[in-house]
Amino acid sequence: MQLEINNTLGEWASNYAAASMVFMRHDLDFCCGGSVSLKQACQQKDIKAEAIVEEIISASADKQCPKWNSMEVGDIVDDILELFHKKHREDLQLLIPLARKVETVHADRSDSPQGLADFLQHLAFELDSHMQKEEMVLFPMIKSGNGKMAQGPIQVMMHEHIGHGENLLRLKQLANDYVLPVDACGSWNALYHGVAQLEMEIKQHIATENNVLFPKVLNS
Repeated sequence: MQLEINNTLGEWASNYAAASMVFMRHDLDFCCGGSVSLKQACQQKDIKAEAIVEEIISASADKQCPKWNSMEVGDIVDDILELFHKKHREDLQLLIPLARKVETVHADRSDSPQGLADFLQHLAFELDSHMQKEEMVLFPMIKSGNGKMAQGPIQVMMHEHIGHGENLLRLKQLANDYVLPVDACGSWNALYHGVAQLEMEIKQHIATENNVLFPKVLNS
């Protein structure tokens, strides 16, 4: 699919493999803000949209494009469950104790990520609550062919996505924008790398639902 600067961030993220990473590098909101055009988003950040297009195309050259656009909704749901729901739970199960370890060992340092473990615990609770609603209500409705009845649950999920986006801003703040001190230990390195990866995957999760799955369901 040939895209240009008037296409939305969501369309770019859905069609180019490296778009998500490029958008995150330039702080462009492609998940909850996926309905905004690339041109408009770049204007708000005082960035040249044409330069972002070149960066996306160059970075995507040797990578496989996202496959969800060409898939049936039931198959997209299966992918979301495996690639995002399962992965978020596994990641948080490892990151929460790791954050507590780093906070405890480096409690005397001003650059220690104090409060990060508690916030990861809060994020895990809210995320799991959200995912259970999808797993128990929305996704079975979609997979049973009753997508036309899903408008209400989809609106609830999209509203909750906004809250998750706000949580990710706080998460990044508590992790000091993932900037490590020069003498950071291995656990500290692993923690920031893992939290940065979690942020990216949650944004991709939201973008896949908001920009691909939900429109497919409502337009089918």
